[in-house]
Amino acid sequence: MSILEDREKMFASDPGGMHGHLEGFADQLKEAVAIGQETPLSVPGGGITSVVVAGMGGSAIGGELAAGYLARSMSVPLSVVRGYSLPAYVGPSTLVYVSSYSGNTEETLSAYAEARERRARIICSTTGGEVGRVAEESGHNIVRVPTGYPPRAALGFGLVPLLLVLGRLGLAPDPAGDIDDAVETAQAGVRRLGLGVPSGENEAKELASWLFGHVPVVYGTAPATSVVANRWCGQLSENSKVVAHRNELPEMNHNEIVGWSGTRPMGGDARVVFLRDEDDHPRIVRRVEITREAIAATGAEVRDVASRGKTTLGRLISLVQLGDFVSLYLAMLGGVDPTPVTPIDRLKQELARL
Repeated sequence: MSILEDREKMFASDPGGMHGHLEGFADQLKEAVAIGQETPLSVPGGGITSVVVAGMGGSAIGGELAAGYLARSMSVPLSVVRGYSLPAYVGPSTLVYVSSYSGNTEETLSAYAEARERRARIICSTTGGEVGRVAEESGHNIVRVPTGYPPRAALGFGLVPLLLVLGRLGLAPDPAGDIDDAVETAQAGVRRLGLGVPSGENEAKELASWLFGHVPVVYGTAPATSVVANRWCGQLSENSKVVAHRNELPEMNHNEIVGWSGTRPMGGDARVVFLRDEDDHPRIVRRVEITREAIAATGAEVRDVASRGKTTLGRLISLVQLGDFVSLYLAMLGGVDPTPVTPIDRLKQELARL
């Protein structure tokens, strides 16, 4: 019998409690709403010409999802910086949203220092750490998020307050209704994907079993589900401890698709997931069909995953949630604890010696 049909073995294989974070995601979204609504804002919204979210890893993905979700409705450009330096255009008319769950991410601290030097308008999202200390000293608004989560499991706290802040500043539409749909979608998702749902009725368990022992390749579409594909790969790396590949359509139709015409692409061991959404452009829909045929012709197995939900945000959350559960179950099948990220911890220790 598969471990995915034995609750006791599943619990034993997850001593860090990642399953609890995933099954409590809807409650996290609701808690994040209160945080976003109650955070004091002294930053003026008038005259802002751009928004930059500075963050890394799990602290950056909320900004990327926000950018994908708001791509067709936000009044100014929103970009995400995953690194030490800010774009040259950042200045007094830029809102820099500094996102570091721990408050001690060195790349984000560097970007934060640049934002202060350039007199940008700054809001910080953190549990504390050095970002929290500097923000308090500098008088910057702080979105205080709860401790006790791996950053990748705190997505709701990275996404929802940002959306609410942008809405409160008049930079984006009020997201309240869409957030309600996201909460409902997440609640329904747990009922479909949770540990107690058997494999025959559980899409995440079925996908994890299908991917187990193979190279996961995840394709999304610009501008929104491509971000979800990135999230899937991050979760597969950190939770499942496997290397996954991602790309987006239509861009991969102008380069990567040629790689699928070669001999044994991805070593002949790839299994490919396409993330589908009802808002996909009609030409994207056709491109996916053609691309699926080209990939299947190499012998690689291909599956489509459809989003659920009434709104764009709800549908994105449904795909994120599915990928999160797939990564959890793939970890269990592989006999690895999904919570520790030992190579990241080791890298930070080595960098600290310099």
